[in-house]
Amino acid sequence: MKKLQAKPVEKIIYPLDKLNFNLWQGLESQKYNVGVQKQGSKERINVTFEPIFFGEPMNAYDKRVNTSAFALYNAGNEFMTAGQIFRTMGGKGHPRTEKFQPLKNSIEKMAMVRININNEKEATKYKYPTFQRFGANLLACSYEETVELNSGKSNYCLHMLEMPPLMKYAIEHNQVTTYTPEQFQMPLSMTEMNCAIDDYFRYRIARASEKNVKILLKTLFEYCNISTRNDRRYAKQRFTTFLNFYAEVKLIQDYSIKTGIEEEYIEINL
Repeated sequence: MKKLQAKPVEKIIYPLDKLNFNLWQGLESQKYNVGVQKQGSKERINVTFEPIFFGEPMNAYDKRVNTSAFALYNAGNEFMTAGQIFRTMGGKGHPRTEKFQPLKNSIEKMAMVRININNEKEATKYKYPTFQRFGANLLACSYEETVELNSGKSNYCLHMLEMPPLMKYAIEHNQVTTYTPEQFQMPLSMTEMNCAIDDYFRYRIARASEKNVKILLKTLFEYCNISTRNDRRYAKQRFTTFLNFYAEVKLIQDYSIKTGIEEEYIEINL
């Protein structure tokens, strides 16, 4: 039995590039030209991006699993248990069966995804490193049946073989932000919808170039696939829970939900 000593996660690296932003929204298996631009430039350059799925498309829950697994890997944990990933995601304690299975399914789903990336035009235009991957694993990994972690046994262990290519792309382009484990907690349960809400808020807050951010509720509903009137009414309560949490951990100063002439929006002060 493999014996492991866990290394603590001190920071979570969160991608802010357009490839990551698009992938986890349920892209289909086809070739895309993703328009990117360097900060300060008005010209958009296409990066060729092609995800190839052998299961379901990716979603915001999968992104949180991927980000958390990489945080463990980046801290020196080449091997990681389901409990470690779950707690890094913001879960409390050990994942019970109903919480372990979605996590396991997400890892297996990502392990089957292949991606093609070619940023030749972007590299030429902006002097970035050339980034070309063809048939690369979204998550290159293997599994260990039983391991001993900090003198306790675990019957599921992920062995991450290398840095995920999309995370490498984001880091090389310096399009990331970092959180402490406390800032990366989830104030609500880790459903797909809640993960999507959290992801969109974090993306807009981290990419803001001014001291305040205006987010149309219509845009947020669309990103999170919230369509019915009842779901939207309930979602508004979730928005305030997330925003209160961001204020508590010092990601924002405060916020207000306002009603304009034609549409409602959230104004966030950073």
